[in-house]
This record gives sequence, structure tokens and C-alpha cells, in this order.
Amino acid sequence: MIGFTNGEVRAYLTGHPELRCEVRNLWFANPEAPSITVNLRVKGPHQLVYLARLAAHLGHDEGHFGHACLWITTWGVWSNHDEAIAFKTLERFRRSYGEARSIEAAPGTCFRHDEFIESVSCLLQPMLIGWDAYYVPSWAPGGIDYFVSVSHDGFIDIEVRTKALHAEVVGIFRRHIWIDGLMKS
Repeated sequence: MIGFTNGEVRAYLTGHPELRCEVRNLWFANPEAPSITVNLRVKGPHQLVYLARLAAHLGHDEGHFGHACLWITTWGVWSNHDEAIAFKTLERFRRSYGEARSIEAAPGTCFRHDEFIESVSCLLQPMLIGWDAYYVPSWAPGGIDYFVSVSHDGFIDIEVRTKALHAEVVGIFRRHIWIDGLMKS
């Protein structure tokens, strides 16, 4: 695990030909399908843990995890007292891996192939506290075929490249009961 500044995150993401990145916005260069929106307002907090893990691998075998990037793009939406909890959690977690910079200084985190659970743990933080963030996983073999956009407005968007993947992801969310008021596509 290593922290990235905003500039380093943008350079990393634009290094993938299928992605486009400007300022704090990320999108696929040639998307064939609409995003899939999932409501984060759930009945029990344990459901967010389940959703974070599901969104992090979406049909991929976790053993084929290549790497991922989590980029927190917006904070300061809620009270400093509440957000301090997420800052402290992420910063302590990152410090345990040798990253001493604050989230403000290095809002991106890159995870190695053997850090899937760590990436899910960090993805959960913006979902819980209500920050805007992107989670961009890469899979071996393959590459980047989707990414997760977390919104401080209480939802995530699953951005997919192809219509075939869109249908597959909708099926995954239906099988895992993230439908009927929790999801729209």
C-alpha cells in the first residue's frame, strides 16, 4: 500500500488507456453502458461491509486481484468531528503500511495484488462517512473493466465499460438482493 497525491493519482489513472481523468472526475473513454446506482442508505451497517466487498470484486475471483486505487476526491461535507473519525481510521491504517502522509496531502491509496481485503477496508470508509471517492480495481488477466464512484449523497455508481458487463453486474446485484429500492440502472 502506498499513498498518492492528487497529481500522482491522475497520472496513474490516465496511464490506463481506457480511462479519462480531469481535475477530480474519472470516466471511461468509450463507455457502452450506463452506470448502475446503488443506494447506501441500508437497514443495518453490516450491509455496507457486504456491499463494499461485493462492489470491490463484482464477479471476479478475489484470487485474481491485480491491484486497486482508492482516490478520495471530496471531504469536508460533514462536521469536522464526524469526519475526524474516518481521517484517523484511514491514516492509522495507512501508517501501519509505512504511509505517513495525511489524507489531505495524499488522498490516493494504491493497493498491491495481495491487499484486496485492505482495499475493501479502505473503500468502506468513504461509504460510511459520506465522502466522494473512486475505487478502481484491476484484475489479472484483464485490466480495468469497471470502477466504483462513491458519492457523499448516499449512493455508489458502478461504472462499467461494456453492455455485456452491465448485464452481468445487474445480475450480480439482483442475486445479492441489492434491488427494489436499493438499486437502479
